[in-house]
Amino acid sequence: MSTVHDRPFFIPAQTPGEAIARIYGLTGAPSQGRGEKRALVALRDALSLDVDVVRTNALLGQRLAESLKVDWVWDEHTRLNKVTLSGLNVLLEGALDARQEGRLASVRDGVPDTLAGPEWAVFEPAVSKIEAVTRIARLTDAPEEWLGPGSKEHKSVLINLADRLLPGAALDRTSKTRLGRSIANELGVSWTDACYSTGETISLKGLNTVLAGAERRMGRLGTTAVDLLASPEAEGQALAAALYDGWKAEPWDGRECVEWMRREGARGANDNEWQGFYFEARGRELLNQAFRPNPRPVEVRFANTVFDYSLNHVWDLKAHTAQQWSSERQAAVRKPGTAMLNDEDAFRRCVATQGLGFLVLSGGALMDEDGTFVEWHRDFKRAQGVKSAQSNSQKSRVRKARFAPLSVEAFWIADLNAMDAAILAGALSVKPQGRQAPRHEATAGDSRPDKFHLHFAAARERLRVGGHDWSYRSSWHA
Repeated sequence: MSTVHDRPFFIPAQTPGEAIARIYGLTGAPSQGRGEKRALVALRDALSLDVDVVRTNALLGQRLAESLKVDWVWDEHTRLNKVTLSGLNVLLEGALDARQEGRLASVRDGVPDTLAGPEWAVFEPAVSKIEAVTRIARLTDAPEEWLGPGSKEHKSVLINLADRLLPGAALDRTSKTRLGRSIANELGVSWTDACYSTGETISLKGLNTVLAGAERRMGRLGTTAVDLLASPEAEGQALAAALYDGWKAEPWDGRECVEWMRREGARGANDNEWQGFYFEARGRELLNQAFRPNPRPVEVRFANTVFDYSLNHVWDLKAHTAQQWSSERQAAVRKPGTAMLNDEDAFRRCVATQGLGFLVLSGGALMDEDGTFVEWHRDFKRAQGVKSAQSNSQKSRVRKARFAPLSVEAFWIADLNAMDAAILAGALSVKPQGRQAPRHEATAGDSRPDKFHLHFAAARERLRVGGHDWSYRSSWHA
């Protein structure tokens, strides 16, 4: 959790990919990858600036900063004609202010060409398939939707829409794509070859076409995900579904994840518990790619803590090691069902103000029993001039060489009464932390404030609002 900015409603992006995703979301432009150039051009168009696209990213960033009325420090915000993460955050923060003040228009490139005519000007297209299926389901209060392997939508999203919105219509239900075409025709919107692809898959354009037609039929044209995910339960389910869609059912390699964090400038590349930092950084990117941001964000900074994500409600991302796999014993050892959360003070303040949610990814760790990963990691840190700190116990714990996501769950604490009830029920507790690693030999590390802990058995009964499981074969060697 970064503490670069001190504004209570702004979460600084942790990686360039996250910043770019959020700029696309604020402008309403369709995402065109992780490159910064097209995102800056989308911001230029949303501000109606006359800047030639052949200008370098650094010069374009400077012009954008002038228009957004934010300070631009060339040496800090640019490098080799590119915009740095710090520069992207300055532009992102300025764009959020401009959106709130009505100075940032929506780029209409994202509106499908199947929606021709001025009546569609107010339509807010979904920026991802998970947003599209979520909004289609929420329009008619249908059951929660999520995506299958390969980000493939389920036929149920169309069946439920047809049953609730068009109960008397004669629709072709023999396949998903035929049903999509029939619904579009019934709703009076165009359906083209670009609305679907081979393998019975409906494209984002097709889902947005159906979504727009349904909104018009219901008199709700212009509705957004922010409008439809008003409750923390609905929002938690949608966010868990987005994280579930973001990862394949395969383990994370520790070296690859650490290298990715170093390249992206995300914190945690030198930390022993790399999997938690990787989930936080990548998870934030995935959530910001999945949903357009709320132009009126909630407070996210409490004391020295900035929570990871917000839409209508504030959420923090946590990774939990549910089991450890031993190659030597060829067996998995289950770990205690408890996850460490946040500092007690920040936790209580946020809960008292507006409630607080957690998106917890539980997984299995392949332990580094032969020490090859820890030796590689120490060499990795030495190459950056980082000295590995000694532990307070003078003993080195076995590291995790790989980590396999098993489940992602959303938990919500509504207010102080709910928090107190959860503590009494054993779902939450406050515990002291161990000291930080010592800075010098023969000394003890600094003390750390108490933290809340989540106890899964009771929390799943009282606080869980949604979640999904990944499927794995039993062996790490499969």
